[in-house]
Amino acid sequence: MKRTVGILSGILAFFALVFGAVLILIVIGWPISEAQLAALAAQTHRMPGALILLLVAFVCIAIGIVVLYGMIGRHLNRRTTALLEKNALGETAVSFSALKEIAERTVKSRCDVGSCKTKVHALGNSVRIDVRVVTAPTVSLLELTHTLQDMIRDAILTLCGTEVAVVDVTVDQTEAPSKRA
Repeated sequence: MKRTVGILSGILAFFALVFGAVLILIVIGWPISEAQLAALAAQTHRMPGALILLLVAFVCIAIGIVVLYGMIGRHLNRRTTALLEKNALGETAVSFSALKEIAERTVKSRCDVGSCKTKVHALGNSVRIDVRVVTAPTVSLLELTHTLQDMIRDAILTLCGTEVAVVDVTVDQTEAPSKRA
């Protein structure tokens, strides 16, 4: 969903900028010489339609710039590390990919979990971890999810010292364990 919104925002920004530029070119009659530009400036008080088109063009360009800035700003402000410590020598941080790896290894250490996918998100000064697992149908799902939440929080706190605010565990599906030959 977020990706679709991003793509649509990019398309909107592109067309708004192009439409605004085309309107400006139509009004001034591109290509134009300096003499024609001076004549056009003298005649603008007689062309209210052209002024309205110019206003619409500038509004379209402004919309395009605002949408592009919003798209780029979202990506520039996205945190990818969790701060561990800040002292006189500098900052110590751990990347979200390292936290993801720790969470996945912790989950996969249980023999009743078949596979898992993990995402790490910034949540104030701590992190939120989303885990999606596949497990056997005979496992108590409530017990499994509570155990995984505790295991992930403890592992990350022990190994990194990073506070985990939320651990969301979702069971995607249950499947029979694969038969080993």
